[in-house]
Amino acid sequence: MVAAGMGVTLVPRLGVPKDALLTNTKKKKSLDTYVRYLPIVEGNDPPPTRRVVLAWRRSFTRYEAIAALRNAIVASELPGVHRLT
Repeated sequence: MVAAGMGVTLVPRLGVPKDALLTNTKKKKSLDTYVRYLPIVEGNDPPPTRRVVLAWRRSFTRYEAIAALRNAIVASELPGVHRLT
């Protein structure tokens, strides 16, 4: 419905393609031409945010898997991603 120009949707920043935020790029003619990503801005209020937490049980035996996931998230190029501790 969105691509057809008959609807809108909210997409978290994590779901927005990296090149969709660049204004100087030339886009090829496709269905993506009809989709625009606009930030939510109301006056001087900061945009909405959310906190995502990585948690596991002490008895979880695959700490390496958790460490690899944590490192991948921290190493991402997304703005606002940072370790709290």
